[in-house]
Amino acid sequence: MTDTVFGLAKPALGIFDAQPELADMRQRLRVGIDALAHDLLMANPPVMPYRVGRRQPDPARGVFFRPDTISVLSVPWDGAAVESHTYYLRSDPSAGEFQLRHYDGAATDRPVLDHVVQLRFEYFGANQVPLDAAVLGGGPWYPDAADSHRFDADLLDIRMVRVTLRVQAASAALRGPAGPLFVRGGTARAGERYLPDREIRFTVTPRNLDGA
Repeated sequence: MTDTVFGLAKPALGIFDAQPELADMRQRLRVGIDALAHDLLMANPPVMPYRVGRRQPDPARGVFFRPDTISVLSVPWDGAAVESHTYYLRSDPSAGEFQLRHYDGAATDRPVLDHVVQLRFEYFGANQVPLDAAVLGGGPWYPDAADSHRFDADLLDIRMVRVTLRVQAASAALRGPAGPLFVRGGTARAGERYLPDREIRFTVTPRNLDGA
C-alpha cells in the first residue's frame, strides 16, 4: 500500500513543481517578444545583423553577420534623438549565464531575460525572399570599403525579420538529458519531472523599411 501511495504522489509532485516554472517561462517569452517586437517595428534602415556602438562593435573586428545578434536605429515619435538598440544572446556556461541582452550603443549593456538558450534572427527581402549571411555580410559596401562605419548595401533590401526565441526551465531538476526537448541538459531522470524548453517564432515587418 505504501509503495502505491508514493507511486501516485511522485508524478503529482513533479507537476506541482513544474507549474510555477512553466508560468515563469511563458512570462519570459512574453517579455522577450514585447521588447524585440517594439524596437524592431520602429527600426530605420539599415537593420544590422551584428553589434554596433561604442563598445566592442563587430565591424571593427571585421564581423558583419551574427545569427544571434541584431542592431537597429529608431527615431521616436516625439522627435527625440535617434536610439540605438542591439539585442544579442550571451551564452557563458562557465558563469551560468544564458541571457537575452540589450545594448544601447553607448554605456548600458543589460540583461533582458535569463535562461535563454536560443536566439536567432532571419532576414527577408521583397516577396519574402530569404537573405542569408552570404548576401548580407560580404559587400558591396556603403559608402565604400574603407569607411569605418561601412555596411553591406544589401542590408537596405531587408523588409522582414523572423525571430526565434527559446527559453529553458531555470531549475536543472526540471530538465532531462540534452536533446530535442532540452538544449542544455539537466538532472531530471523521470519523465514526469520534465519541463521541456519553450520556443516561439514570430516575424516583424519594420514600418520604416517598406520601400526603403
